[in-house]
Amino acid sequence: MRNMKKILIIVAFIIAHVFILRNVFLLSKDMLNGDQSAEKMIPLPRYGFARIPDNPLTEQYQAQNRLAVDFAQIYFPAQQMASLSENYQSGILDPLQRPSRYAPLVHYLCSITICKLDYGLASVLHMAIQVFLFYVVYIISFKSLKIGKYILPGLLLANIYLFLTPAGLSWFERGQYSLYVGAAILLMILGFIKIKPIFVIISALFAFIKWTSFPTLFVIFSAALLGSKSLAEGKKNLLLGGGFLLVVLALTFSFPAQSIEFLKGLLQQERFAAPGGVSLAKVLPVWIAKLLPIPLIIIGYIHFKINLNVVERTIPFLAGAAILLLTYPTLAYEYNLPSLLGFIPLLIYWTTLSDHPIKEPMRAILNYSFLAFVLVASFSNFINQGAIIMSEYLVISAFFFIVPLVYYWNDTRGPNRPRNPQIQ
Repeated sequence: MRNMKKILIIVAFIIAHVFILRNVFLLSKDMLNGDQSAEKMIPLPRYGFARIPDNPLTEQYQAQNRLAVDFAQIYFPAQQMASLSENYQSGILDPLQRPSRYAPLVHYLCSITICKLDYGLASVLHMAIQVFLFYVVYIISFKSLKIGKYILPGLLLANIYLFLTPAGLSWFERGQYSLYVGAAILLMILGFIKIKPIFVIISALFAFIKWTSFPTLFVIFSAALLGSKSLAEGKKNLLLGGGFLLVVLALTFSFPAQSIEFLKGLLQQERFAAPGGVSLAKVLPVWIAKLLPIPLIIIGYIHFKINLNVVERTIPFLAGAAILLLTYPTLAYEYNLPSLLGFIPLLIYWTTLSDHPIKEPMRAILNYSFLAFVLVASFSNFINQGAIIMSEYLVISAFFFIVPLVYYWNDTRGPNRPRNPQIQ
């Protein structure tokens, strides 16, 4: 039976990658040449195709009619670093006149590396580097959590979500940065599970690239800190968070003057931009939507407390919080869904734990519910009602918050039992 399962997974992997590689080839070719070849993909991206306009500036870098328009927010300002501060307020250096929402150091590092290349090649490398780094972290997580036998199905699931769904293809087509967010979240949780500060430090490096990762990481850290079972453990968690913060501050203020303008622009967008996509600010006043981390920290504190701060037992809560916080930015689009892919190994690991009261089939239901949500949300272009799309995020998050609590509180043996040595 086990051999049959392995054979079926390998066959599914090969068949799926015929279609995956076709989409990757068409999209990469269009990024390089601007030849509309990506329009032959199946399915098409969630938001259609956006292309760099044709003008003297874009022609200078062979960027006209190319894809990856969100990468342009870094690429073109990186060509004129001296004007970066002005660009943070006016967007003058961007072909679409959008102020950059990426830190000065990110622009600088790009300016001395891939941004020296023509736009098409630079954008393809931008995506290739991002995918490579995410999969390094992804595979390390399977190995570190001792669930290496699930690597192949894990890779299959992630590649299907990235390259065979409208949301995943939009992430690629727009040249977005969501996998850096996914890597940051995965490493932060892995660092707490394995008590390895190096994972938390590397998490800070990935999170710095895309600041939309910070609300989720803040909720994870705060819940773990407040739920600490002792003063010593609280100090340990505080040190981990302090290391993360020091890295972010050091990177941010390596360009002090430009960073001030960057932060001003970021704050202005979150306060005054018209909400877009699946943003919670579309249904609630902005100031209320921005308070979302507070109730999540309280819920997280409860989850950590009843589990004696055993981080791996709180993974369903962490997944639910990450899903709901996708709606936190004022501009929140489905191409951010790839940031959830780091929960695939985490939830697989959670289902293998023996020291928690949730038994089969509920563990499988929770796991498959997460996978089903990401798939359904990735095809939200087939749902015309914004209220239905938003409700998907709210319902699945509530499911992950409530079900584990019901099981833990009903378990008369659970919270007071010693931690299983197998999950140390």
